[in-house]
Amino acid sequence: MSDVLDTAVPSSEPAADAAGPLDLVVVGCGAGGLATAVSFAENAPGSRVLVLERSSRYNRGGNTTWTGSFFRLTADGRPAEDFERRMHELSEGQSDPAYIAALSENAEPTVRWLADRHGVEFETRPTYFVTARGPRLMPAGGGAALVDRLAKSLERLGGSIAYGVRAISLSTDAFGAVCGVHVEEGGTPRHIAARRVVLASGGFQGNRELLERHVGPTGGELRPIAPGGRNNRGEGIEMAVAVGAARSGQYDRFHGEPVDPRSHQAEALVMAYPYGILVNADGRRFLDEGSDTPDNTFEEVAYRIWREARQSAYLICDAKLLRIEGHERSLLTDKDPVTAPTIDELARKLDVAPDELSWTVARYNDACRPTAPYDPTRLDGKHTVGLVPPKSNWAVELDTAPYMAWPVHCAITFTFGGVRTDARSRVLTERDEPIEGLYAIGETAGLYYSRYPGATSVLRALTFGRLAGAEVARAAVATG
Repeated sequence: MSDVLDTAVPSSEPAADAAGPLDLVVVGCGAGGLATAVSFAENAPGSRVLVLERSSRYNRGGNTTWTGSFFRLTADGRPAEDFERRMHELSEGQSDPAYIAALSENAEPTVRWLADRHGVEFETRPTYFVTARGPRLMPAGGGAALVDRLAKSLERLGGSIAYGVRAISLSTDAFGAVCGVHVEEGGTPRHIAARRVVLASGGFQGNRELLERHVGPTGGELRPIAPGGRNNRGEGIEMAVAVGAARSGQYDRFHGEPVDPRSHQAEALVMAYPYGILVNADGRRFLDEGSDTPDNTFEEVAYRIWREARQSAYLICDAKLLRIEGHERSLLTDKDPVTAPTIDELARKLDVAPDELSWTVARYNDACRPTAPYDPTRLDGKHTVGLVPPKSNWAVELDTAPYMAWPVHCAITFTFGGVRTDARSRVLTERDEPIEGLYAIGETAGLYYSRYPGATSVLRALTFGRLAGAEVARAAVATG
């Protein structure tokens, strides 16, 4: 198809016919896409940049809008002491070291850029975990504030956002360079010519078919943790692969979180599991609730609730939970727990066999020993003896009424699989050669393997968006 706009564009978009192709088209209006577009507009004044958003203005921003956007940074914006080490450890050495080093080096400048040039205010807040050693840095107002601030900056700099436009495929020239995007708006297909394209449309957690193909037969049953995740359907990834991009990241893994399925709010988290026991629908334990601090285990716990408990688990606690200072931070659901004066009655309310749950609790209580002082704020070594599966920390008897229970499901936050990029966000082929004119940001770029290093997702989208925008601007200036 020719490199011209095949049909008229809405008035919100810059004209692209007589004036030739746009300088930059960004697919996706979340943190990564907006950071890229704003950075490009700053570094290439007078250029024409367009962001495509498949949803409405009200629902824009994908996952970013719905997240608190914790950053794994100190209060002054520096990477946490264990930043690079944890990223390497949790990926089991599979994530690109150059990419991780670039993220660590450029995270603080990105925070300063957001604060000084775009009016994003930052604050430190305690995390969801009683065991956390310190608060995390986050934008005041969370991800929604990020989207709002960056969108306003883009418009101030002369860029545009087109809503209700779905990207379908990429166009390439005779040499294989990307030169535009085929889109659909209101059922009408058209083509937007562009000198360069950045894919920042997230992973595929909103695509049942791709989840079942890559994650597993029951992957399509996973519910996105926030409404914005439903718009992340993997088109950006598949579009890039269709023009020769290599895949990267672990396609059969995802970042999940344990949530209360009764709630309709975003991130109705249930993170208090270390201070009780998790049982399946048969009333049996199926994992070690205290294997590590919850900030290091919640993803694995959520994954196993989906994989092993068939999305039907319950957190069982007793009244001692209420004595733990800060326990309410670990329960973000807006639904009250199911309560009862006895375990038998609690089981009946949960529709779990009372004799099975009572047997499970009795065996657990018998296995708890005074091996160490109980301390919910750290790994206390207070473990069970002779119990399978064991509980390695915080093993305290459930013997104080009222007994409480929360149903817990696994909600999918984002997928790990994406396309291969380098530290400059250029999309690479299987031969590690860059595809001319094509970049990928955020979850569209596959980085994570095995386990997710918390509080890095939005941060890396912003950081590499800022860097990619400047990179593309330099290339645009160099080529005229």
